[in-house]
Amino acid sequence: MRMNSNGIDVDVPQGWDAEIFRRKALAARRPADGPEETTPVLHMANFALPPARGDFGSGAVEVMRSENVLVVLFEYEPEAAVTALFSSSGIPDVNPDDFSPSRMQRPIEGQSGAQYFFNLGGRAFCLYIALGSHGRRNQLVPELNQVLRTLRIGAR
Repeated sequence: MRMNSNGIDVDVPQGWDAEIFRRKALAARRPADGPEETTPVLHMANFALPPARGDFGSGAVEVMRSENVLVVLFEYEPEAAVTALFSSSGIPDVNPDDFSPSRMQRPIEGQSGAQYFFNLGGRAFCLYIALGSHGRRNQLVPELNQVLRTLRIGAR
């Protein structure tokens, strides 16, 4: 199944779950003249995503098993695309050696994470990936890369 929203386009393999959404703006950050524009977030996983999740997968990582992969593509404000943090251009190549238990947003025993910052088409992104098992990263990353090769980012 192909999913396309907010300029993010990706193939969702059979057995995977995915959602592209915009998080709700915080009331304190809304401009006086209306609701704040928020940036899109993509969540993809090779397991059923729980309905309540944080931007970087809290709520999902807690239910992951050793064979699970969670992908988060989080977009930042456009002005961030020209900063040093987002200086890498294009969707990154993911390597098993990029993963470490210390790279999880919140450490969970046995799990492993990787995080990449990049820009594409004037848009700034963080690609955050959690693996259910650090020990299985050599088996999980090839499946993950097959999915990431289908990811396309265009104008919002």
